[in-house]
Amino acid sequence: MLWLVDIDSAVADKTLGEDAGAELKRRARQSMINYAVNLALFAGVLMVLGGAAAWLEDRRALAALGFGIAVLGAAALVGGGPQIRLVANAAAIIGVTLALGASAQLLLDAFGRPLVLGMLIGAPCVIVGSALRRAAPDKLLVLGGWIFLLGVAIHIAGILMTPAEPDFGWLVFSYIATLLIGCGFLLDVRFVTALSIVPLATALSSRAFYQHATYGVAIYEPTLTILQMTVVAALAFLVSAHYPERVARHARILGHLAIIWINMAFWIGSLWGDDVGSHLWHPHKPFLVIGDGVFSVVWAAVILALGAWGAMTSRRAVLNIAVTFGAIHFYTQYFEHLQATPAAFVFAGVIAILGGWALWTYNRRIAP
Repeated sequence: MLWLVDIDSAVADKTLGEDAGAELKRRARQSMINYAVNLALFAGVLMVLGGAAAWLEDRRALAALGFGIAVLGAAALVGGGPQIRLVANAAAIIGVTLALGASAQLLLDAFGRPLVLGMLIGAPCVIVGSALRRAAPDKLLVLGGWIFLLGVAIHIAGILMTPAEPDFGWLVFSYIATLLIGCGFLLDVRFVTALSIVPLATALSSRAFYQHATYGVAIYEPTLTILQMTVVAALAFLVSAHYPERVARHARILGHLAIIWINMAFWIGSLWGDDVGSHLWHPHKPFLVIGDGVFSVVWAAVILALGAWGAMTSRRAVLNIAVTFGAIHFYTQYFEHLQATPAAFVFAGVIAILGGWALWTYNRRIAP
């Protein structure tokens, strides 16, 4: 994990030398600048892609333009110096995306069959991207990774555009999630790994939606979602504890997102309860009915356990998640069940004080 340290205080009390403190500050600043530059680059690429696609309605002209820009960008990467690498990477990424996107749309309009086209276009992209990353990793690493990612994206788009049997929908989304996790690990891009939480959740009938000025999340199987994401989180943190940092950081972000989704499922269950399996399998009689009160009590215990674990193991993200959903839980139950009574506030305050005291006492005992 990234440790948060007050460098000035550490230098003042001689824990760190002045040179070491200055070097840590320099590295932190450079890391933040790199993050800002990459964010600006990514936003610029997206805007250029969107504008070009809307400007040129002729897909053949768009494909030709993209191919030309990609060739120029790749040539600049190979023959140019490091001072033009940022712009050359942006140009190559824009060109490749326009060329592949327009070509895929032309083929789809001509032949249909998105699943087959997704394989025929996606597989060569993955092969070419991998070859570029290995052939000249110092110059074509980013471009090769982008082509690899586009190949996976085209393959996934082909799958999603092909109607699937309802009984196998969960298998399709699980396959997509596995692809994204593998792609994120191979390319070492945690954002791609994080995206896998969407198809993982969708596999059990969860979905997110947007309407005008409204965002929503629907989880139709809270109990099964909690079990599913608990397994994902446990495996993720197990991997993060036994593998090198390059792998561990991907596992951690997946584990954190799984914990967030566990809490979301508890939240929905605490409001409406759950008829387990009713949405997935539509049984004549509910297999198991769990009341909203059970979800509320178990959720509170889970939040306390997560908060204690996060605090004791220096897992700041886990602690932040527990604190956030602890506040959401209290807010929800307060207005749904406890109502605005003085006794409810007193009772909640006593629980919070006792929980903090228990955590403080436990921490003092294990510190030696």
